[in-house]
Amino acid sequence: MIENVNHFPSRDMFEARILTCKSPKLFLIDIKQFQSIVLSYGDEGGCHVLSSFFTTLSSFAAAHEMEVFHLCDDTFILLIDIPFELTKMENLIGALSSAMENLSTTYAHQTITYTVHIGISFDHFDALEKAQKALLVAKAENQLFVTYSEFANILMNENEEAIETMMKTAIEEGQIVLHFQSILNKENQPFCYEALLRLAYHQTLQSPKLFLKIAKKRHFYDLLLHSITKKAVELASSKNIVIALNLSSEDLIDTERIAFFEKELKNKPIILEIEYQPKTPISLFKDAVAKLKESHIFIALDNVQESELLHHFDQGMINSVKVHGNLIRNLCIDEHALLTCKKILEICQTKKIKTVATHINSNATLETVHALEFDFFQGYIIDQPHALD
Repeated sequence: MIENVNHFPSRDMFEARILTCKSPKLFLIDIKQFQSIVLSYGDEGGCHVLSSFFTTLSSFAAAHEMEVFHLCDDTFILLIDIPFELTKMENLIGALSSAMENLSTTYAHQTITYTVHIGISFDHFDALEKAQKALLVAKAENQLFVTYSEFANILMNENEEAIETMMKTAIEEGQIVLHFQSILNKENQPFCYEALLRLAYHQTLQSPKLFLKIAKKRHFYDLLLHSITKKAVELASSKNIVIALNLSSEDLIDTERIAFFEKELKNKPIILEIEYQPKTPISLFKDAVAKLKESHIFIALDNVQESELLHHFDQGMINSVKVHGNLIRNLCIDEHALLTCKKILEICQTKKIKTVATHINSNATLETVHALEFDFFQGYIIDQPHALD
């Protein structure tokens, strides 16, 4: 265990500071592989990593009017005292997530790379305890970040009856809600609105990844999927817009689910954005896509990061391809990302498939994807997730 030899702002300083906060928002961050780093490079190497990480956090904190404290060992706190506002919090989480990518430092002529987990609390009462619980969930689910909620707290409970009751209530009472982010065409007009699931509870809204994972295990997933799909169809029709729903290829390896989509989405203004999972046999996935196309359902391949996947599909099977956000974010700094995007674009042009550049987070990237002649554009710099009035 490494003591606070680097003289970072301490836990005592944090506890004194939070007493003065009216609306504290906590981001609890720890280094995922820290013990392995210490075993490999010794305490001195561990201290070097902590010092480097503290510098990174301090730079981020200064840029976002936050404060940074050292809780213990490899765990730090970012604190900001502002009222809860969904857009601001989503922007902050997005910025922090980007800042926590590709972390590395050089020690003894060697590059040490590392990743983190983040536990987030937006609650005033017991903020640190709740951030710690969220951090435990992030570690258990191997997610970059998790925001604390009573839902997540109950989901970590082993009481089967409590879990099932809570999940049924959440679905029946509409606590899984839809927010939307627009995808724009070259004329900066909305082509469609991607539906983003949010778990609503008290004053928090978060991505319900853990909820969805357990819903599948508990056999509530189809109940939720049916509810969300019908909401999207009703909203698309009433607003006269096109809505995109996210699925994975694993979601489609089920004949009853395919039949449901065929019935509910035939000739409807809905796009199915489907991410291909390597564990799904490509032949089964192609069969599922072919069935959906027979019902005139618009199909987008989501998070495509390799051009090879596109060779499996004949012209007309796929309407659009959303290029993986990691490729788009790195376009201006990574030659491999640029070459991969160009290859994907070339194949899509040949097969008459439209292309979407996602996760656009800077003006330089926006200019680049326009120059590459993507068809559609999506990202926080373009539009923030929001409810449709």
